[in-house]
Amino acid sequence: MSASVHSIPHFTTLKAAASLNVEPSRSHRWLLYPLMRIIQVDDHRTIHIFKSQEEVEEVKLKRSESGLGDVDWHLHGSTGHIESLQESVQHHTRKREDLRAQHPEIFAELDNVQREIDHLSKELGKHTSRPVELEANFSRFGYAAHIRTHKSRVESDDERDDTHKAEKKGDETTINDALPIEDVCMIPGKRRKKHRVTMKVYKKPVLRQYLHQGVIWRAEHSEEVASFELFIDLLYVGIIALIGDKATENPTGTGLLDFCVAFVPSWRIWSDMSDMISRFETDDSVHRVNILFILVCLLGYTANITFGFWSTYSQLISFYIAAQVFFAIFYLRMAYFIPHARPFMLSTAFQFSVSIGLWVGSCFIKPQDGRLGIIWVAIAWDTFAGTKLPINFGLRESMQRTFMTRLSILPKVFKIQNLYEYIPAINIEHKTERIGAFVTLVYGYSVVALLYQNQATFGLNAFFGKAALGLIQAFCFNWIYFDVDASHLRMHAIRRHASSASIWLTVHLPFVMSFTLSAAALSKLVVAHDCGDASIDALTDVYQAKSIGDIPNGMRWYYCGGLAVALLSMATISVCHVHAPIDGQRLRKRTRLSFRVVIAIVLLCLPLAKSLNSLHLIGTTTALMILALTVDVWGQSAWEDTFWDGQECRYRAKQLAISGTSSGASSEQYLYSSWG
Repeated sequence: MSASVHSIPHFTTLKAAASLNVEPSRSHRWLLYPLMRIIQVDDHRTIHIFKSQEEVEEVKLKRSESGLGDVDWHLHGSTGHIESLQESVQHHTRKREDLRAQHPEIFAELDNVQREIDHLSKELGKHTSRPVELEANFSRFGYAAHIRTHKSRVESDDERDDTHKAEKKGDETTINDALPIEDVCMIPGKRRKKHRVTMKVYKKPVLRQYLHQGVIWRAEHSEEVASFELFIDLLYVGIIALIGDKATENPTGTGLLDFCVAFVPSWRIWSDMSDMISRFETDDSVHRVNILFILVCLLGYTANITFGFWSTYSQLISFYIAAQVFFAIFYLRMAYFIPHARPFMLSTAFQFSVSIGLWVGSCFIKPQDGRLGIIWVAIAWDTFAGTKLPINFGLRESMQRTFMTRLSILPKVFKIQNLYEYIPAINIEHKTERIGAFVTLVYGYSVVALLYQNQATFGLNAFFGKAALGLIQAFCFNWIYFDVDASHLRMHAIRRHASSASIWLTVHLPFVMSFTLSAAALSKLVVAHDCGDASIDALTDVYQAKSIGDIPNGMRWYYCGGLAVALLSMATISVCHVHAPIDGQRLRKRTRLSFRVVIAIVLLCLPLAKSLNSLHLIGTTTALMILALTVDVWGQSAWEDTFWDGQECRYRAKQLAISGTSSGASSEQYLYSSWG
């Protein structure tokens, strides 16, 4: 990462010129411009900090052409950079003590002035805006020194001049060769973006974020969920309901296999669409037509689920294969338009090609000849092939070096280290929001599945009680997932480690599948008339047809097993995160998750108690979920905290007063008042 060679006086001269705001000579400008910072670690040694490896190679080449030697250097954000900063702090601290000993009176006066300036600057900073490009990201998902921002807009032909000016100022460029479109506003010294309202028919795609040399380059502006992504979620509301209801029609092992085979491809399409939208900035009409084509394939897939494993299997898989073919062609196009990331695009297209081959092969194998075997191989490939490069989600620099070292054991002729120099990354905000949205869809289905229609004059009966208990149960799951496991994070699983990122994403599939299966079974248990105060005549005709008098054993396993797997999955998801320590915490995270595992084991054993009717079964599972939630909420708090806020309610108002100054400028003062 660094090269230790002798320092060159030319750089020292340039450093002095820069500190005095003196323009260096024309012959030496190329030595200064690529440089981010020069750090003096002692009286005879300086360290030069560069933005990227490309700049280092450029300076080396030009210095060698000029007959100059090498310099000590580090990449910005590297371990060597941090160590150099620490050495520089120690060096300047020693110089300060020497000055204090030589000129005590002058030093004391300057020290007082500096403290006053620092105090005023700190107070001023509280009331003025400051750049917060990554502050919100770090506060939510954890700090990472290897993350940078880049400009990701594609410029048009009439904007080349603005781009050229920006490049002269030293702005970073990206592998997309894209810089933002800016315009000078009316206020001197300020700049604003031009607002374009015309949607292009087609725009050249660019990467939003990518990994290069151990650094993740993110788009400068935050990525928001697009409107058509919400439209996609509307379709999945029906898909989840259809797959879940289909599973409860045959609560057996075969029905469970059919449920898994139907659910995984639909999840795969949703995940591939989410990754495509997150990785590339292609906000044009063609992109929306592409999304619409995938939705049509998804609609055709859903329309053939009911008899998908009998008479309509070929049609079912054909629509899924069509979506896979689209994704393969899409990444081949991206390989053409983004040559720096071409190896990754080609490997991703190959991944889809293998999936296509497996699913096409399953269409030519009869069920009695072992079709299920190749189906499971295809499902395993679709589920785990996407994690072949877990660094998509962002690695630390040390992890990237480890990954590249492992690749280096392969034959050198493949030159894999050079191939995967640029790797597209997933936007962490977008990914977590989309995963959270899908989990919300599953929770929504569990609530909708509870609904029934009553025709009795007094409707407070066992049907209503079971529905209310099921609602409480779903609310507990929602509370644990969003407000317990996702709160007080020091480091999100995606940012923590490559393995934790892969596990976090993969475990969500069994989580949503198991909870969907449990919710589908719960919809049957709510209208079951196997308990007291559950007269079938209290239901309308539609729900009377759905009501059962005896709960099949498979339905019990669907319900309790689904809850158990969902709870275990949430515990695994929580383990992947690093939560911030709380002083005086009542129960450690390990203890709380262990108790959650015990609850899951109890839930998994409940189907063995066949004497429990539907009301007792739902009541028992709901009580266990309330117990798990209570332990988590109570254990996550601190001993010195109280659950009851007995303080007097007080309000704090802020009034802005503007007063003139002798120079004609205005100064702002904040006047506070409070009352009870």
